[in-house]
Amino acid sequence: MLGMFDIIIAMIFIYAFFASLVSGVNELIVQVLAMRGRVLFEGIAMMLGEFPRDTGSWIVREFKTTKRRLGFADTHLAQRTNALFAHPLIDTLSPPGSSRPSYISPKTFSTALIYVLSMDGSVENLRKSLEDRSKPLNKLLGPMLDEAKDNLDAFKLKVEEHYNAVMDRASGWYKRRTQFMMFFVGLILAGCLNVDSIYIVQQLQKNPEQVQKLVAEAAEYSPVSAQAESTPADQEKLILTIRDLKNKFDEINTMGLPIGWSITRETPSIQPEVESISGASARDESNITFSFLPGQHIGVVFIGWLATALAGALGAPFWFDAISKAFAVRGSGRKPGESN
Repeated sequence: MLGMFDIIIAMIFIYAFFASLVSGVNELIVQVLAMRGRVLFEGIAMMLGEFPRDTGSWIVREFKTTKRRLGFADTHLAQRTNALFAHPLIDTLSPPGSSRPSYISPKTFSTALIYVLSMDGSVENLRKSLEDRSKPLNKLLGPMLDEAKDNLDAFKLKVEEHYNAVMDRASGWYKRRTQFMMFFVGLILAGCLNVDSIYIVQQLQKNPEQVQKLVAEAAEYSPVSAQAESTPADQEKLILTIRDLKNKFDEINTMGLPIGWSITRETPSIQPEVESISGASARDESNITFSFLPGQHIGVVFIGWLATALAGALGAPFWFDAISKAFAVRGSGRKPGESN
C-alpha cells in the first residue's frame, strides 16, 4: 500500500512539473497575443453594447465563441470602444506601438468615457449624446445621468460602480479562457512529448528505484518564489518567460522519466551514387523514424495524453500544494507550511 502511495506522490511531482511547463507555454502565448488587453477590450466593448450576443446556428455560435476565447474578436466593429482606447488618458497607459493596456482604473475609464461621449466633457453635450434611449449604451447610461441629476461627479461614481462589476466578470472570463487554453496547450505538449500518464504509472510500478528517487526529490523540492522586482518591459518579460520555459524543459529532462519517443535511425545500404540531370550526385541519407515506447499501447495512449493534459490544466500551484498534503498523509518528508 505504501508503495502505491509513493507512486501517487511521484505522479503528483511529475504533474507539478508538467503543469509548470504548460503554464510557461501558456504565459508565452498570453504575452505574444496580449490576451489580457484583449479581454479588457472585449469587456468594455460588451459594456458599451458593441459586442452583441452571437446569433446563427450552433456551429457558427461555437466558432465565434472559440474565436473570442482566443482573443480574436472583430474589434474593428467596436468603434466607440476603439475611440475610448484612443483617448490620451488610456492610450498613454501603454508604450507607443505596444499592445492595449491590460488594466484601466475606474476613475480613468469614467473620465475618458465622458469625454468620448460629450466631445468636450460638458454635461450638456453628454445629455445630448444619451438622448436616444433605444441604443444599448444610452439605455445603460441615460438612467444613471438622470439619477445623478446632471451632476458629473455623481454620474462618474455610478459609471465606476458598473465598470467594477463588469471587470469582475471579465476576470472570470479570463480565468476560464486561461484554463481552456492550458488544456489544449497541455494536450499538444503531452502528444508532442509523449507524456502518457497510463504508461508512466505502468513503468513506475516496474521501477521502485525511480519511484523512490522521485519521492526523495519531491520531499526536498520547493518552488522558487518570485522575487519582488519592478515590472519589466514587455520585451524583457518575454525574454524572462522564454528563459524560464527552457529551465523547465531542462528540469523535466533530468528526471529520466519514461516519456518521449523511441527514435530509430535506419541507414540504407550503400549504393553507387547516381548523378542527376544537373550533374550533382544524389547521396544516401539515414532515415529517422519516431515510434511509441516499448510496451506503450496505441489504443490507450490518447487517454494517457488526455489525463496528462487535464492535470496540466489544473496548474502547478495545485500540484505543489498536493505534494505537501500527500507527505502530511504519508507521515514523512515536508509538511505543509514547513520551510527548507
